[in-house]
Amino acid sequence: MNESMRLPEADLQDFEAFDNQVCEVFFPMACEMPSARRKDFRGYVERRQLGEVGFAAVRSSPLDVYRRRSHIGQVADTQYLVKVQVEGESLVRHRGLEAHLRPGDFTVCLSSEPYELHFAAEYSQVVLAVPQPVMEDCLHHPERHLGVRRDAQVGANGLFSQFVTSIAARLDDMDGVLAQRLEANVIDLLATTLSHSQEAERRERLEVGVKCEHLHRIKHFIRSHLHDERLSPAWAAQSLGISTRYLHMLFENEGTSVSRYILAMRLEACRQALDNDSFQRYSIADIAYRFGFKDPAHFSRAFKRVFGNSPARYRRGQAAIPAKT
Repeated sequence: MNESMRLPEADLQDFEAFDNQVCEVFFPMACEMPSARRKDFRGYVERRQLGEVGFAAVRSSPLDVYRRRSHIGQVADTQYLVKVQVEGESLVRHRGLEAHLRPGDFTVCLSSEPYELHFAAEYSQVVLAVPQPVMEDCLHHPERHLGVRRDAQVGANGLFSQFVTSIAARLDDMDGVLAQRLEANVIDLLATTLSHSQEAERRERLEVGVKCEHLHRIKHFIRSHLHDERLSPAWAAQSLGISTRYLHMLFENEGTSVSRYILAMRLEACRQALDNDSFQRYSIADIAYRFGFKDPAHFSRAFKRVFGNSPARYRRGQAAIPAKT
């Protein structure tokens, strides 16, 4: 994003002037930074109107901005504020969420609720101020988007950011008719972008839910068939009617593989059997065979690697120290 409402250094203000200008252009809020750094501060904020939608360009040195509850009662009109990052980075905190914005990203805040803006280095933003009735007319439940980072690389987010930044850089050159048409385009593109993001998130949640259900079913199948020597990733996948590739994909976020999970469940089942008095009449080899191990020696090595003691010493009640795998 290299297109912004750039200004000559002569137009940049000191901290006190910038702080006052922010409250005039937007609404009451607190700009804060260490007193020792205020003498070096430079900033600029200016607003233009595009029909009912306000466009503001903001640039400044590092600072923190707070919209507190004490500020909210001073303004009656509620606006949705679409904060588009043009240069630098920012951290936006709103509704318990954190949106770390990089150039091209944007997020949405509501003027009738508290929020925080943190700028650790020089930055520039374009801020769209959309009246609440306008936003609610074009978008179902716009409050669902508050505080969420909209990544410039996802969906139409970057396209929206570029469009808004381009308009903001040329507002002084637009006549009334063009401004009216562009306002409708901006609102329509914003609604389209956020609706697409919401639908994509809904599909992602649904997909995650399906994956969790499949993973739960697979794990239950594995635990129920530890005794079966046939138990393997390929056999589990075939029995459950899924591909082996999909089975392995489901375990990618589990921090283990399917084979390791099977081994871990078999070893845990053997450990519990060695602790269980009802299994005292069974030999260690019998227990190993019972839970799918074909080679007692392999079972003994794997058991000691995981639980720190051999199966025989564990059974005799020696303290087990888990070993690193």
